[in-house]
Amino acid sequence: MHLSNKQIEAYMESNARINIFEGSVRSGKSFIALKRFLKELQQGPPGEYIVCGKNEGTIIRNVIDPLQQMTGGIIKYNRGLREFHMFDRKIYVIGANDERAEGKIRGATFAGALVDEITLIPEGFFRMLLSRLSIENAKLIGTTNPDSPYHWIKADFIDKSEELDIKVFSFRLEDNPSLPSEYVKNLKKEYQGLWYKRFIEGSWVLAEGSIFDFFDEKYHVVKNAPTYAKYYLLGIDYGTTNPFAAVLVGVNDDNHPALWIEKEFYWDSKRMGRQKTDMEYALDLQREFGAYSPRLVYLDPSAASFHMELKRQKWAVKQAKNDVLDGIRFMSDLFTRGDLAICKGCSNLIREIESYVWDPKSAKLGEDKPIKERDHAIDASRYVLFTHFGAKSTIKETSQEERLIEQNKRQWLKNPMAVTGFSGPGWQSI
Repeated sequence: MHLSNKQIEAYMESNARINIFEGSVRSGKSFIALKRFLKELQQGPPGEYIVCGKNEGTIIRNVIDPLQQMTGGIIKYNRGLREFHMFDRKIYVIGANDERAEGKIRGATFAGALVDEITLIPEGFFRMLLSRLSIENAKLIGTTNPDSPYHWIKADFIDKSEELDIKVFSFRLEDNPSLPSEYVKNLKKEYQGLWYKRFIEGSWVLAEGSIFDFFDEKYHVVKNAPTYAKYYLLGIDYGTTNPFAAVLVGVNDDNHPALWIEKEFYWDSKRMGRQKTDMEYALDLQREFGAYSPRLVYLDPSAASFHMELKRQKWAVKQAKNDVLDGIRFMSDLFTRGDLAICKGCSNLIREIESYVWDPKSAKLGEDKPIKERDHAIDASRYVLFTHFGAKSTIKETSQEERLIEQNKRQWLKNPMAVTGFSGPGWQSI
């Protein structure tokens, strides 16, 4: 597997104090960042190193597991101590999920650092990390996809690369020679609007206007369920003073679309003139959805009392993931791939989708947030779709992307490359 010119440039010239590999998804930046980190472990200044990411799970998936593949499994990761050793180095693994994480590294001294997905790291932690890289010639190597142009890493570091000791290497899909052309073509179809500009074009752009700006009733709304459901799922956004919304999702992975939102229940206490109790809502769900026998119910994670009521009523209920941006992006992907449709009777959900917009005040602070108005049916949909299917690229258990990676992995195992070599399995798709 040969390298692109951009990958070779990044590997050879990333000799600044801060080296940022940024750009579109699947552009080969993470692969070459890992290769560059291996070189730094072998040739960098003496001392201990650190690998950082949003949490331990993402670090294992994005850094440690690929490094194992590159090195033939020589890493012995100690999950209790959160450290591993390579080339007689101790490397600490630190998750930085919020600003309090900076306390984990106060007083430490590091000879180098690898940061996975910098835009997801708190600013305070990142700045504390830089102060800990005090050994002479210590370097930071970091990867990121683009975000808001007002994000602190863009405004305070990337845009000031000429003033600071920083090198920035910008990657595009064309910079990854391991990707089949058909996969690239399909990947481009799966993103729209803001996500296309950021994750395909590699642009740092503001979130503005309608979130589902591509939504078209002609394509995304159907009169009735497109086929029979192999099973049903239920998503709930709980509300007392705010509206209560529940959506029923039909699933049939032999069909296209594979998912459809077949029915909704919506109760706006302000409009209806009275609030309902948990027991009344549970009876509503039984009346509206009991005949469908949903396999699982994904509930608003803040609705603790209603969770207990549903368990008492013998519903199979799970707490939903509330990752707003990831959930919105996943729903967008489903719509644009044609994997998700909405039945015409879900009028509240359709109305919310057509009026769902980004918050311009948050955008100018470097944050992507939707305006929290008229989003209850959307939240219910996001809860069930992202929590149940979000870990998969498609509804099928094995996606095209997963098959590609598995194929490359098998090729790699047949012909392992040297630790510092450039031939290998195509882990550049990471």
